[in-house]
Amino acid sequence: MLYVARHGETEWNRKGIISGRSDIALSQVGYEQAAILSEEAAKLESPITRIIHSPLVRARETARIVAENNDLPMSMDPRLIELDYGDYDGTSDDQEGYLKIRTQFAVRYPNGESLMDVYARIVPLLEELEQDEDQTYLLVCHNSVIRAIKNYFEPLENEKVFDYRTPNAKLIAFEWKKAVSNIKSA
Repeated sequence: MLYVARHGETEWNRKGIISGRSDIALSQVGYEQAAILSEEAAKLESPITRIIHSPLVRARETARIVAENNDLPMSMDPRLIELDYGDYDGTSDDQEGYLKIRTQFAVRYPNGESLMDVYARIVPLLEELEQDEDQTYLLVCHNSVIRAIKNYFEPLENEKVFDYRTPNAKLIAFEWKKAVSNIKSA
């Protein structure tokens, strides 16, 4: 079992500003969401044994709250960092150019990266984690990273990939692929 969660809310999330690689702190609401996430994590049937988070402060703080409240070890993996929106980072998320690129899997943002780039760095991480059968991980990361993770487990049509949005601090569970592929035939 793998769990993922987007970081708690930031002021930029609330205002519709593209965060990307900008290291934006959680808002008060974001801290409250992280506390609720930690309570949800404590009630899981398959308990989390380790948390891995993005290097950005909004994810690190969300992970810290969950880890402290559940006495869990945590570590950082740079592959979980948010998509690099390049020139659009720190600007409004309703710009025509941004919205057009946002619907293209392989098109890079000017001076940034594409969702395909994110997918390329996330898949090796997922494959590594899948090999460790003794751990149940919680990955605390970002919306675009979770889009890539969801597409890894549940391949989506292009439009659905870009329509998929993860609410802040929502816990999502995925079953490892090998559990499905190891079914013995009669």
